[in-house]
Amino acid sequence: ALQPLGRDRLGPGLRRGQPLMERYDVAVVGAGIAGASLAWRLAARCRVLLLERESQPGLHSTGRSAAMFMESYGPPGVRALTRASRAFYEAPPAGFATTPLLAPRGALYVAMHGQEALLEDLYAELIGGCPALERLDAQATLAIAPCLKAGKVHGALLDRDSQDIDVHALHQGFLRGMKAQGGELRCDAHVTGARREGDAWRVSLADGAS
Repeated sequence: ALQPLGRDRLGPGLRRGQPLMERYDVAVVGAGIAGASLAWRLAARCRVLLLERESQPGLHSTGRSAAMFMESYGPPGVRALTRASRAFYEAPPAGFATTPLLAPRGALYVAMHGQEALLEDLYAELIGGCPALERLDAQATLAIAPCLKAGKVHGALLDRDSQDIDVHALHQGFLRGMKAQGGELRCDAHVTGARREGDAWRVSLADGAS
């Protein structure tokens, strides 16, 4: 539950003259990419309040992220989740973004002399989920990455399906979609505590609201 604020104390996520609802089903703390995506998913089924302590969402790690979509990256569980998310990135819901979320980049896994077995082990591990993965010899590797020292390179694996993620477009899509479904964003909302009261939680903010 949050007490309504006066007109002069509304954060950027709310219209002036619009009081805060006194009760919410869910309060999400942090409006970066993780919090925004969670709030977007929940807003279709319950009353959501997204709290951000900065003056705008994504000011820190999300706003500085150089993210990639890589089905070849991480342990098996992470790779499975990445594969499962491809359809969303390639065809997000109508109106979610005005620009494509993915752009071609490619990823190169380079092996130096003495790392031949490691390269083969990595290929064997990845090929089942990345059937387009390519083996490259030293010459082909250096043609893509001429900055490498020719005498040290054994070869590489090339994942052409790896792509850049437009983090700003993705983040804004989550925020816009959350608001369209009735969710609310409140910025300059530094959470200082939370306590259980009966069947609900009371969240306290630095400005005195709770």
